[in-house]
Amino acid sequence: MREAALIVENKKRTLVLADLHLGIEDELRQRGINIGSQTDKVLERVLTCIRSTEPDAIVLLGDIKHAVPGVSYRNRTEVPRFLASLAEYAPVYVVKGNHDSHLEGLMPEEAIASVQLQHEVSLERTRGFIFDGVGYTHGHTWPSQELFSAEYIMIGHNHPMIRLVSRGTGYTKMMSVLIRAKCTYNAVTQYYKDINIDCWNDPWVIIMPAFNEICGGVAFNSPDLKLMGPIASKLILRETMEAYLLDGTYLGRVVDLEDEEPDLTNEK
Repeated sequence: MREAALIVENKKRTLVLADLHLGIEDELRQRGINIGSQTDKVLERVLTCIRSTEPDAIVLLGDIKHAVPGVSYRNRTEVPRFLASLAEYAPVYVVKGNHDSHLEGLMPEEAIASVQLQHEVSLERTRGFIFDGVGYTHGHTWPSQELFSAEYIMIGHNHPMIRLVSRGTGYTKMMSVLIRAKCTYNAVTQYYKDINIDCWNDPWVIIMPAFNEICGGVAFNSPDLKLMGPIASKLILRETMEAYLLDGTYLGRVVDLEDEEPDLTNEK
């Protein structure tokens, strides 16, 4: 599966996606770029992931919609239908992101008259929740303290990418990546004054790329990188960040990729 998605396997098999940004086409149209609605295409890609992996649950890590701060007409019609389509296959757990104002009213049971869902669509706390031993939050707010008791914390929000450069031609390519990193306990205890050893499991943080390809992203191997959100910008040890392509290829530590960007000279 070469998509911006992950399967987390513990007692359950969970499909994780981040940053769908449904309705981003409205903002592009205001800037003079008219590409039409892409929601059906995004939905079909998600359904392809679901059918190929057969998850027991689906977790959406925030920024389901794009419009900020309100709700666009497109969001009112497309977001509930999108979520209901996913719920035909498995329970859906939604964490609110910074773009998700008024998302409560877009839940299928609220927005679609007489809807009968095959599985539940749950709106979780903005500060995140633990599901099947893994912590999930969007990444734009300080997470709930309990998330640090998990072995992994999954976040989105930063749309991580790596810039690849061909030394022969100067051609530059941006590629979506997954970032794995460690938090620093000292930084965590500065904010969570009452955290104790029972709440600390030295978790790995996984930063998910944006599933919506139109969103673009941030080159994590840029020396001028400025990350967003308290987890990525204040709690993560930058020297521990590792980059992986969507097919699982390990690119290396991000700090090592800053000095000498990966070479595309031999890439066909």
